[in-house]
Amino acid sequence: MRPRRGQRPSPRPPWALVLVAAGIAVLVGASLWSALRPREAPAVAPSGVVGTRPGDTAPEFRLVDIEGRVVTRTGLLSGGKPGLLFFTTTWCLPCIEGLRQLQRFQQELGAPDPFRVLIVFVDPREGEADVRRYRDRYGFPRSWFYAPDTDRMVWKYEVRYLDTKFVLDPQTVIRWTDVYPAGYDTWRRALATVGVGR
Repeated sequence: MRPRRGQRPSPRPPWALVLVAAGIAVLVGASLWSALRPREAPAVAPSGVVGTRPGDTAPEFRLVDIEGRVVTRTGLLSGGKPGLLFFTTTWCLPCIEGLRQLQRFQQELGAPDPFRVLIVFVDPREGEADVRRYRDRYGFPRSWFYAPDTDRMVWKYEVRYLDTKFVLDPQTVIRWTDVYPAGYDTWRRALATVGVGR
């Protein structure tokens, strides 16, 4: 109905603004969820693609851990075992709790080292002594590899957040990746993608 001459049109009902705001919030939330949600690989990896998405072949690397052991992509996965890459610093508190839960998960599996773990420290101010103190302070397993990032892994693996994680199968294919703080169930789901704990 048209307003009479000189009469102001009635304002839109407030619920219309609420609907518009809710629609925008849903779109923003959906795009964030899509960008940051954990991703799992398809059953068959595209051959020859080196990248950081599930289904890609993981980029090669070469680090020396705090015990002087050389760690490479293929070396980490030797013996047909899957591997886990975990990017952190000594001061990332959620990462510490995530690693405690990983340690618990691995211990409860019972088998000795059913998968290999490489923890990559990305703060360039932290050296081997800092990393060793970190491992010893929190009582993390000595069977894990702890190494400062001396091979530009942050760049190779496109790491944008602390607590970034990759699960690799024995054929060097990324099967799972995530950037959120990890709990016990996170590790259970992540390692199930490579047949651990099923």
